[in-house]
Amino acid sequence: MPSHSSSGKTTDCDLKIRRARPSDAQQLASLLKQLGHGEAAADSISLAQHLSPRANREVLVAEQDDLLLGTCTLHLIEHLAHGFARSAIIEDMVVDSEQRDHGIGRALMLHAINQANLWGCYKVGLSSAVWRQTAHDFYRNLGFEQHGISLALNLKAAL
Repeated sequence: MPSHSSSGKTTDCDLKIRRARPSDAQQLASLLKQLGHGEAAADSISLAQHLSPRANREVLVAEQDDLLLGTCTLHLIEHLAHGFARSAIIEDMVVDSEQRDHGIGRALMLHAINQANLWGCYKVGLSSAVWRQTAHDFYRNLGFEQHGISLALNLKAAL
């Protein structure tokens, strides 16, 4: 039986990290909305269609008592340089705002890092908004280090 703190937050005793399934789409859409990108949440039908397994992507969820508490997506990149080395990028990392600080994000990240190792990756990268200092501290505590700078071109705005 899962543990709940006096604040109603869950602990990690029965937390399960697994691949997302199309049936997770509705809960996943709600979680992804918490990323705060200012965009409309994906509808669950479209999201379900994008959750089929792919060889170069793994959408992970943290689940407890049939509730999704967090998610992240791991993307495999196969380089032409560096001796055809592989790397991975973690995207869409979010833990439900009511469930943070209980090891859920750490469990998701460690699972993603382990999967990157299984894929034979030499590194795992991620990007985080400049203003998300708490997230930066979280990633640093997992061993991530700042590496270069991240630049992006918003193609929708550029068109």
